[in-house]
Amino acid sequence: MTGFATWVKVVFSKQITSEWTVIRPKSRPRLVVESKGPVASDFVTAKKPETAEKNERFVYRSVLLFWRGHLMPIARTARRRIPLLLKRTLPFSLLLACGSAMAQLPEYKATIAPRAGENVAQPCDYRALFPAGDRKVRAAWVTYDRGPDITSFYSDPEVMAFAKRNDLAMVLAIQCPAKHASEQGEMDMYPEHGLGRSLFSALTKIGMESHHAELGNAKLIVLGFSGTGAYFGHFVAFAPSRVLAAILTNPGTDDPNNVDKIRLDERGVAVPELIVVGGIDTISGTVKPYAFYKQYRPKGSPWVYLVQNNIPHCCINNTKSFILHWLQEVIEVRQPDSEQPLTPMNASTGWYGSIRPCQNVYKDHWGLPLWNVCDAHIVRTERGLPSGEMPAGFFLTESLAREWLVYVLQSEHPKNSFPRPQDPSFGAPK
Repeated sequence: MTGFATWVKVVFSKQITSEWTVIRPKSRPRLVVESKGPVASDFVTAKKPETAEKNERFVYRSVLLFWRGHLMPIARTARRRIPLLLKRTLPFSLLLACGSAMAQLPEYKATIAPRAGENVAQPCDYRALFPAGDRKVRAAWVTYDRGPDITSFYSDPEVMAFAKRNDLAMVLAIQCPAKHASEQGEMDMYPEHGLGRSLFSALTKIGMESHHAELGNAKLIVLGFSGTGAYFGHFVAFAPSRVLAAILTNPGTDDPNNVDKIRLDERGVAVPELIVVGGIDTISGTVKPYAFYKQYRPKGSPWVYLVQNNIPHCCINNTKSFILHWLQEVIEVRQPDSEQPLTPMNASTGWYGSIRPCQNVYKDHWGLPLWNVCDAHIVRTERGLPSGEMPAGFFLTESLAREWLVYVLQSEHPKNSFPRPQDPSFGAPK
């Protein structure tokens, strides 16, 4: 009972006499002051005239009735509902606040002209944001524009909050076609033919303009989809010492430039890679990206192969949560610094995953089988993987391994983000 209620109860339950009792709330030590006759005190008052006493009792009773009839029910309801309301709305409110804050960030831009002899058809455009403000950049997250779903990573509130916590710069590279390509408008898949130099020049230029000179030598997280997924696979071979982590989503391009043709040295094999595929993606398939994974796993590559069941050539935003958790573990181990080499990951100690593909129903445009995942397991030692399953991942922690397991065992993943919004069935079997 509150101090106010205790005091009111005493007033209404006892006749006021010249002998007064002062009672403290139960949460405090009880203090009793007794007086025989009138005493001048802060807590004790002489007996009042009878009329005044009745008026005072009426006021007190009115206050008490109002408290019990109106205020106490409101207070009880508030105590129940306010915590629930906060629980439901606080994450959304934080995301809105984060999005609003990011909208106010200055965006830096650079345009890099091609040099003679480079297979680049036009000047290439780059943009950058610094979610951590003036703090030193530890690494840059570079995303190649390849449709609205992957481009959204550049300004996504959750990704931006992640970048802020880890002192990352966010960089968006705009699609930059080659002069000579197998498909009109496609990029050259080999960074050494011009696009690699172009990116590094843009980072240096933006770094100087933003007073983040360290950006010019920053380690890179590279994220690509479809053709740019294949491109960033080649980028790891081009500059392995600069790549903190590579995320290749639905990677694929024409032969002989596809991901299964990429050749990596020991430094490239040591770069953590997350390879995401769609189980019914007829454009990039499941076989060729897995062939790339399988080729380097026996050499100790700390890679993960992640299947989105019943997903065509789209929807990488569904993997955002796993991407961020995987990246957080990679950053904590590799300790990126523009002035220091990256710490290698020990791929011999951790957790290991395997998958059993479903019986294939569809084929990709090369005529190779497409597969969803019908079963999967994780184990503490690689030798413990089921003999009838395909190795599919190395994980630093059990929690990440279990997150992967839950994801690949979902029979179907949502289709809610598309590289071609006007054609959401693009890449699906006919």
